[in-house]
Amino acid sequence: MRSYSLLLILGYTWLIGGCQTPATPSPSIPVTIQAMKPAQTSMTATLIPSQTATAAPTEIRESPTATPDLASTVIAISSPKIEASFLSPDGKWRGEVVLYDCVQADTREDADTNAVEILKLIRVDDKSEMIVERDLYNCGGLGAYGFGGFFWSPNNQSFYYTNAARGAPDGLCGYWAHPVKHVNVNNGKVEFLDGGPLSPDKTKLAFWRDNEIVIWSLDEGEIAHIPGLVPETFNNEIAWSPDGKSLVYLQTELDCFPFGKSYVTHLDLSGMKQSLLLESETPSFNWLTWDAPYRISLVDDKGTMWRYNLVSQELRPVP
Repeated sequence: MRSYSLLLILGYTWLIGGCQTPATPSPSIPVTIQAMKPAQTSMTATLIPSQTATAAPTEIRESPTATPDLASTVIAISSPKIEASFLSPDGKWRGEVVLYDCVQADTREDADTNAVEILKLIRVDDKSEMIVERDLYNCGGLGAYGFGGFFWSPNNQSFYYTNAARGAPDGLCGYWAHPVKHVNVNNGKVEFLDGGPLSPDKTKLAFWRDNEIVIWSLDEGEIAHIPGLVPETFNNEIAWSPDGKSLVYLQTELDCFPFGKSYVTHLDLSGMKQSLLLESETPSFNWLTWDAPYRISLVDDKGTMWRYNLVSQELRPVP
């Protein structure tokens, strides 16, 4: 019985070994590929010398029916192209978005085409690279995708970017802002924030986190937060005053057309004090901006533009 079992094991081993296909190494390229991860609060990028970095070979699993790693295959058969480049204020770092454009990496006849984007930071003096994130996407798919650089922090320590530069969430109806992330060049830590406008002096962000308005310093991180004035409403647009000392923001009763009752609130950042400027159901507003020192412009859910005078407190449609 033992001899018979041994023969079966040896035969099975020979059969599996004969069915495997050796992996084909990818051409050397100046990036390191990491396994894809779902969006998370923080992660750590890896710093490597660009001279020795190579792409991972196409993965061939032991199972004859397994699908190869699409991202590695796309990288192996597509030529890299630098989509965008962002130099830090001190000139020591450069952020790059590298695109491996759409190819049919899956050999099945009905397979879709795929592309890969890589966000990396390059240390200018020694050309070493920090691979921050990699994104594999279906070229014919829906949703928000792709990397886009926003800006560097004034102290050169953080690069701010989005992983949803193109498109929008499938089925989007109401308010949405491109998510914001930032990576620290010293430790490679990536932190997810949320979408929101940059202050006029380019030093702060304002964004929603759950039902709170967060004020974020690009250098120092969070410096203040406060709940939205009207509870049990949906978050909408935020706008900075031209001098950067105040905000106005919009909340709506519903999160899609028709938006129902809308509320416009003024937030004085010096004392984090709030006051309700407008409460209106007809018209119902779904967009605003603070485009002059004493004037806020709004758009209602029928596309009509309005102006609100902060001094006279008058709301009038634009002729």
